[in-house]
Amino acid sequence: MKIIDLVIALAYFSIPVQIVIGLCKFPRVTRRATKKVVVLLILFALFIFLCGAGHLLRCIDMADSPLFRAVNILTAVISIITSIYLLPFVPNLLDGADKLYLEATTSKKIIAKMYPPQIRERLLNHERSKLDGSGRSSVLDDSTEEVEMNKESSKKRRRGSDAIRQRIQEYILHRQRSKEDTLRDVQTQEDPECAILDSVPIADDFNDTSIMFADISSFTYWASQHSPIEVFTLLESLFFEFDLIANKMGVYKLSTVGDCYIASTGVPYPQDDHAIVLTQFAECCRQKANELFVTLSPKLNTCDLGIRIGIHSGPVTAGVLRGDKARFDFFGDTINTAQRIESTGKPNSVHLSSETAQLIEQAGKGDWLLPRKDAVKAKGKGELKTYWLRVDEEDEDDPSCMV
Repeated sequence: MKIIDLVIALAYFSIPVQIVIGLCKFPRVTRRATKKVVVLLILFALFIFLCGAGHLLRCIDMADSPLFRAVNILTAVISIITSIYLLPFVPNLLDGADKLYLEATTSKKIIAKMYPPQIRERLLNHERSKLDGSGRSSVLDDSTEEVEMNKESSKKRRRGSDAIRQRIQEYILHRQRSKEDTLRDVQTQEDPECAILDSVPIADDFNDTSIMFADISSFTYWASQHSPIEVFTLLESLFFEFDLIANKMGVYKLSTVGDCYIASTGVPYPQDDHAIVLTQFAECCRQKANELFVTLSPKLNTCDLGIRIGIHSGPVTAGVLRGDKARFDFFGDTINTAQRIESTGKPNSVHLSSETAQLIEQAGKGDWLLPRKDAVKAKGKGELKTYWLRVDEEDEDDPSCMV
């Protein structure tokens, strides 16, 4: 019987040991966010430990000893403290769950607005994986696999979004620590850049893309004459409408910079008709902007504003720019040229580069194009031959809004 009793006593002791090990694996941020739960677990572990100690003392015939009585008294005290601690905790348990759910859904909505769907799911998986406290980094541990993946990506550049999807997973798993832990490590490590330098950047080439810049003409002067609330009312109203059109047409919104709206097709989702789709999107945005300026004019005096749009097609490099406030971003000469095409355009018009115009003509939509008579001089590019998007409402093949 004593052997069985000893086994039971050891079983008692194993429970608090497992609780302590589990608490040690908790990320520091998690422990701070759930202090009450941690305290409750510690009290429970201490209670089980004292129960095991009492059982062990009985096994070795010390049930009448002062030590046994002290253990029993301490066990009762811990039991009372735990019960008292639970009184205010249990009624608030559902409220805490509701708050946790609200924070989770809010965070998911924020992430959904910042990243494409394939990246979004990896980010959510990353946040869930942080709870296991493993701290493993597949980017650092699986460098050979990463290199092979890069080779495969370079062979299949037109399937760039698949490569991005795989490499985003590597990136997300690499960021297992909280921002606070990262900042502390930066302060203590001799080489704070080693974590990024030792891992492979997440970037791929997308050879067939179109980039659009849309800017509000006369906005700077108009903004100087209006309050901040009025300025943001205009921008939010306009960009909200653009977002609705983008979601319906499958256009990716990269970002907004001041009053400039930047969108793309062909990245992060490869598509053959990227120039056609983005041109249609640009025309829809032009029409919607003009309607909105008229609607808001009585309150905001927007009748003198116009939308100036530029589109250029070509290759870009896209990926996640890591670090604080990591984001999905584009780089390359195509971006710069698209911006210059926009800045050299005119209000209420869609300005197209010759590369975009060529793709439109190849798609059998040459009647959309109106050559610009004067050559455009762009800094660093010299003279550029460009086109205006011609809108003929009587032509059934015109790039009218499909939303």
